[in-house]
Amino acid sequence: MAETVTKTIHYKRAVISGGGSLQEILGRVFAEGSPAHRVGQRKEIVSADTNSFRVINHKRDYNGMLFCQMIYFEPGRSQAYITLNDDAESYALDALTNEALNNIEAPAEREQHRKEFVDSFLYFGVFENHLVVLQSSALRSRELEAHLGWLIGSFGGVAVGTAIILQDQPSQETFERVARAPVKKIEIGSPMTTAEVVPEGERQVQQNAAPAQPEEEQGIDARRVRFFPTGFAGDVIKAALGADWFNRLDLEEDLDEANLKVSLEITYVRQTTRVGQRMLDNIATSLRHVDEADVRISLNGGGEIKGNDLKLSGPISVAKLENGLLDEGVLYHKMHGWLVGKLRQGEADPEQNAEE
Repeated sequence: MAETVTKTIHYKRAVISGGGSLQEILGRVFAEGSPAHRVGQRKEIVSADTNSFRVINHKRDYNGMLFCQMIYFEPGRSQAYITLNDDAESYALDALTNEALNNIEAPAEREQHRKEFVDSFLYFGVFENHLVVLQSSALRSRELEAHLGWLIGSFGGVAVGTAIILQDQPSQETFERVARAPVKKIEIGSPMTTAEVVPEGERQVQQNAAPAQPEEEQGIDARRVRFFPTGFAGDVIKAALGADWFNRLDLEEDLDEANLKVSLEITYVRQTTRVGQRMLDNIATSLRHVDEADVRISLNGGGEIKGNDLKLSGPISVAKLENGLLDEGVLYHKMHGWLVGKLRQGEADPEQNAEE
């Protein structure tokens, strides 16, 4: 009997500047004859230093929805494993190398059908501008949003500068709690992370390089790679100190292990106006991409809303195949049913669209 696991899926709504349907735009991106029809042409480089990529690998139409499998991988990496011997003083640690994974005698076949370890998966389904998303530890909705922005900007035939935002929608229960007891204080905290910025000419060379080339031929001069704060923390710093200060930053290394954190508190002293209260309530129900543990909303008169209450989400059970991967047929069926149910029940507002 196949193993069954429980996964949490989330609702998102795509807001595209200038309007349009995300489902239709992605249909053009993946259409036969499009430059992005072949998977190798739609890989987005994530880190010039490690040559890691993310890409929408597999796509499938199912009952009027477009379902996609997004993956993240770093060419050439190894996969660590341990040998479980409880009688030993310690477990033996080893790694399956990329060379062992590609143990094919014929060099031509090895390069043409090279195998790589996949770091992480993300699955999503699109109906018009409504999305249902199954995240993983390394691929979350913010990475999906960034990748979709790059993908439709590069291959979707949209106007230059078109932006896409994946918005959360709180549950009806959360809206009702805010209506009964207005928001008094919003606290948001986010770790400081950075992203590489590579000169455009260098990035184009990197993207066009053959993936099978040796690492030393693909590399980018480290002196030309800069790091900038990114995500929520980066946005707060940029807003507080200005774009000029932000753009003058010249960080030579990332801040992933620096243990820096940005905290933001929004509240009022003694009392506020009706308009001010409405703004606080709207902010509380519009937060997106902030980790659940880093959001805390205090209600007037007591009570608290935490980050996971701000997302419309739910559990589904999915079978695993013998190789340990999820049964995508079952997964897409469950995701489809969940989203259709939310739309029919009015929990995911069908009247909201990307033209707002």
